[in-house]
Amino acid sequence: MASKLFMVNKTGVKNIDLPQYPDSAWDWTTGEPENDTDLYSTVAAVYRAVNLTANATSALPFQLRRGDEIVDDSQDWQNKVGFMPNPRELIRLWRMSLSMTNKAYGFIEQTKRGKNIRYIAPTTITPKVDEYGLAGFKRTIGSGSTEYPLSAKRIIYMWRMDHTTELLPSPNTEFKAMMTAAGVLYYADKMTAAHFQRGGIKPTMLLVDGVTNPADRDQIENIWDKIVRGSYKYLGKIFQAQKITPVVIGAGIDDMKDNALMRAKIEDIALAMGIPLSLLLANSANYATAQSEYAVWYRESITPWANFMADCLNDQVFTPMGLHMDFMPEMTDPEQEDEVQRAGAYASYVNSGMLPSVAAAIVGIELPFGMEYSELDPKPEPEPEPVADEPDEAAEPVEQAEPEPEPVRGLTIGQYREIDNWRQIAQRKFKRGDGVVFPWTCKELTPEQAALITERLASATSEAEIDHAFDIASEAMTADEASELIALADAINRLADKQPDEPT
Repeated sequence: MASKLFMVNKTGVKNIDLPQYPDSAWDWTTGEPENDTDLYSTVAAVYRAVNLTANATSALPFQLRRGDEIVDDSQDWQNKVGFMPNPRELIRLWRMSLSMTNKAYGFIEQTKRGKNIRYIAPTTITPKVDEYGLAGFKRTIGSGSTEYPLSAKRIIYMWRMDHTTELLPSPNTEFKAMMTAAGVLYYADKMTAAHFQRGGIKPTMLLVDGVTNPADRDQIENIWDKIVRGSYKYLGKIFQAQKITPVVIGAGIDDMKDNALMRAKIEDIALAMGIPLSLLLANSANYATAQSEYAVWYRESITPWANFMADCLNDQVFTPMGLHMDFMPEMTDPEQEDEVQRAGAYASYVNSGMLPSVAAAIVGIELPFGMEYSELDPKPEPEPEPVADEPDEAAEPVEQAEPEPEPVRGLTIGQYREIDNWRQIAQRKFKRGDGVVFPWTCKELTPEQAALITERLASATSEAEIDHAFDIASEAMTADEASELIALADAINRLADKQPDEPT
């Protein structure tokens, strides 16, 4: 089909062939993208969003553990398991596959050097399902295919499901949520390319009156041809015609300048991937806002997806080996910087005279389980005991009142408070996995009472046993107290043995 120039004369509308231009040069409607991959590979916002997410996920630090022992660490990966020489690249590809299809696969291949896990494209895998559920996978490459039963454990699979699925991965992917917005941007880019392919001229028809002979028609066509090509050497040209009227069809490239629709579609893409818009447009109000958005992205999007992938790998690969894979997002720059800023704000508030409990609540410091903000406030120092003046040898001795005796089988208020503080600290250390026996300077308790508590703490293995270690109100009895109690009991017994008429 040749390109046409539409012209109007007194006899009606005529069209003239323009074979010097291909049809695509005039195709301002453009065609459909060949497949979904075109929207990923040609729409910059989609490409950037998918790769940002995949790269950020693969950069998360992680560890392989056997109980409390660190077997391997991503910061200094030694491939001690022997089958993951480049785990970061695997994680990056798996995350991209999950974004596009809600499916990600790995293949455990046997080589001369042993096992190796490599990425395989989800388009080559077909799940096999029977009445009992997932039975295996069929891998198709070209015209050949191979089936792998689930019991063979050759295929590692990660499937993201939602409310519409029970066994197989959901068709509702992150990429599908971006497709409408991506399509608008795709066609906008195609229209822009076609605009410049036409020499930067908007889609235009020439309405010509009074063209009566082929020579005039050819002259107008040739001049218009040169204008469209942008090759005419004169700034202007006059040719004979009763009337020539250019009529623009549709919108031109300048109509897309600062287009709110384009920005809205980019926002939709960022929203579908859970990415802060500032990462695609660099439009944050300030650096602090950008950093805050960055930290939220890690916490609300990157980390949950990474944990999902770790759960799949643990279930299918590492747990049978006695290992466990853990991502550690708290060691990333966004989380560390967030904590540094939080600590700086906390210090500023406290230095200005604010109570630590109030400052911690304002900046949102997370406390260990069971700890209250009030415990951050300094405890009032006990008043120093007054120092008695040296007695004047010449002065008359003053009879001093005897101090009130403490209860033989009780504790003072000061001792109760000291026991409670000691107990709370021991409980917090126990919850953190630290030792509950630690140096403690007694201000109210006697050495015998402190020794009893320490002895019990040494064998405490639960919170209840720790509480019991401090329950000494009726047990910390000294030898002198025991003798006084025995003497008192003997006196009561003698009084009870006397006859009623005996003098007391």
